[in-house]
Formats: sequence, C-alpha cells, structure tokens
Amino acid sequence: MVAVIVYFINRSIGKKKRWFDERQQHVASRAKAAAWNATSVILLVAWAIIIIYDGISFSFFLMTGIWVAHNLSLIATSVYFNSQN
Repeated sequence: MVAVIVYFINRSIGKKKRWFDERQQHVASRAKAAAWNATSVILLVAWAIIIIYDGISFSFFLMTGIWVAHNLSLIATSVYFNSQN
C-alpha cells in the first residue's frame, strides 16, 4: 500500500518537473525490450536445465506454460501497439 502511495506522489512530482518526456519514454521502452529479451534467454536456459536434470515432469510443463504465456503476451501487446499506429 505504501508503494502505491509513493508511486502516485512520485508520478505527480515527475509530471510537474517534466521527468516523463519523450526521451525518457524512449529510454524506458528500450530498457523494457532489452529486459524482455534477457527474460526470454533466461527462460530458455531454465527450460533446458529442467529437461536435462528433471526430465519430462511437472516442472517441464510448468516452464512450457510460462514460456507460452510469455510469448503470447508479446504477441498480444505487439498487435495492440501496432493497431495504435
């Protein structure tokens, strides 16, 4: 709850001081894209480790589900933002 309050206070101060201009939004967008790519690599490595050490078991299907959800959300957000342009 405290984090939500701090977020809104910080957001209102940032708007007054123009912290959230186009340059900052571009940097944040690129950072999120790089983090997305890193998460994809981490998930693939974890998936391979699970297959090697644990075999085809619940953890394999759990990681596969997370991987599918990860990529479906990428598809959904890509379609959404492309439709806005």
